[in-house]
Amino acid sequence: MSTPLTHRIRAAGLLVRDGRILLVRHEVGEDTYWIPPGGGFESVKDESTRDTVRREFMEETGLAVDVGPLVYVREFAEPAMGRFHMELFYRIDAWRGELSLANLSGLGGDEFDIKELAWISRDELAALPFYPAELLDDVWERVAAEEVVIRHLGLQR
Repeated sequence: MSTPLTHRIRAAGLLVRDGRILLVRHEVGEDTYWIPPGGGFESVKDESTRDTVRREFMEETGLAVDVGPLVYVREFAEPAMGRFHMELFYRIDAWRGELSLANLSGLGGDEFDIKELAWISRDELAALPFYPAELLDDVWERVAAEEVVIRHLGLQR
């Protein structure tokens, strides 16, 4: 009989402006990677995954955002860590404020891992360690579409 996996729901926002996407750079040990701003659903703070995106965007970028439609769903398992993840990626339709990492201060975790915010072009993104890589295929077209069709990125192990 296998050990049950704990479940983690992560919600992130896809903010594209002038052909560039807003990403955060994480450094965890020897690993450096770029991802869309977002994080884990917290039942004490979030009533929905859209709330998660709003909260995480404020913490990680200093921006207040209007969360648009769901664009991608991704599932992946980490059996060695005992976890199963579901990630939801929403389009960001509007934002207010100035980019800043200041809101991470005192939160722990990401406060120590997130090192930079940057607007990254399509060409620049292809050369960076970026997750999830599946978004590279069509994120630019999908966030620009008037009507979004949700794309399931599959189950990765």
